[in-house]
Amino acid sequence: MELPKIPFYKKYSLIFKAIIAGGLLGLLYAAVTDAGSGYAYLKLLPGTMIGIFISLIVITFERSLNFDKYSFIKTMIFKALTYSFTILLFLLFFVIIFEEMLGQLSYQEAVIKYINDRLVEDFLFSLGASIFLILFLEISSLLSSRFFSNYFMGRYHHPIEEERIFMFVDVKSSTTLAEQLGDILYSKLLQDLFNDFTDAILATRAEVYQYVGDEIILTWKTTTGLKEERCLYCFYLLKQSIRNKEEYYLENYNIVPKFKAGMHMGTAVTTWVGKVKKEIVYHGDLLNTTSRIQCKCNDFHHDFVVSEAIKEVFPKDLPITYTYQDEILLRGKAKPMKLYTVDFNF
Repeated sequence: MELPKIPFYKKYSLIFKAIIAGGLLGLLYAAVTDAGSGYAYLKLLPGTMIGIFISLIVITFERSLNFDKYSFIKTMIFKALTYSFTILLFLLFFVIIFEEMLGQLSYQEAVIKYINDRLVEDFLFSLGASIFLILFLEISSLLSSRFFSNYFMGRYHHPIEEERIFMFVDVKSSTTLAEQLGDILYSKLLQDLFNDFTDAILATRAEVYQYVGDEIILTWKTTTGLKEERCLYCFYLLKQSIRNKEEYYLENYNIVPKFKAGMHMGTAVTTWVGKVKKEIVYHGDLLNTTSRIQCKCNDFHHDFVVSEAIKEVFPKDLPITYTYQDEILLRGKAKPMKLYTVDFNF
């Protein structure tokens, strides 16, 4: 039995996006200016390569520097200037390399020529490119790729019925924890918790629908969630991600957070809503039912409860134990729904 893993393209998707964006910027810059004109048929190559390296510089700094304490404007100004001066050093390096390859000038002559002819122009370009990439990365972190693709492809502009799986994940004893830690520290705990969920979410191809207080709502299209039992193993991977960080939580909060989840599948209506703030939302009994299932965790003294629909759709030979617990009668439904707790045997 093999647990879902983060696909390569997901793990490094931001790097790929930045490389493409940087390469296109460099290509455009070389095409509309005389940069690289001395390299004949290789004119566009230096600009493209430099654009790619600019994006790699920005990504490296973005992953290593932490400016969460400062305002966005201060952070962007500092980053843009830092990136720009670093980029200039790389530009100078590339100029020397290309001149040496072509054998036109010595490296001393190349440096002097570059400073006299291109230094100011390239600095302004690198500054603009840095600001563009910083904004690009910030927007990418605020809005998922799903948001952009669905919006530009015109999906869900009219309500559509879809077969979906939902999982509501909620922090246990949240009120008690908030009282013990205080609002600020508890909020920091939630930040860390949801950040630590990232690998499990990416590995199981889950979509984050909403963060609601101390709850996170995950969803899958049924074809995606059922493949390789991803939606089922998602809960196990979420638990594993916190087990791997137990020492960190004990050191910083003196507790290890626990959470519970409910899962159900069925039909939901998917559509865009809002003018001031656009958002993809899901309507239907599926969400209300999943929320009620999650609430049954406390009654059953268990951290993972699923509906019979979830249980029946998976193979019987999985290393998982389902224990029948109870039935719930939903408003407007004639038949009650059977609920099961889930235990992983590995």
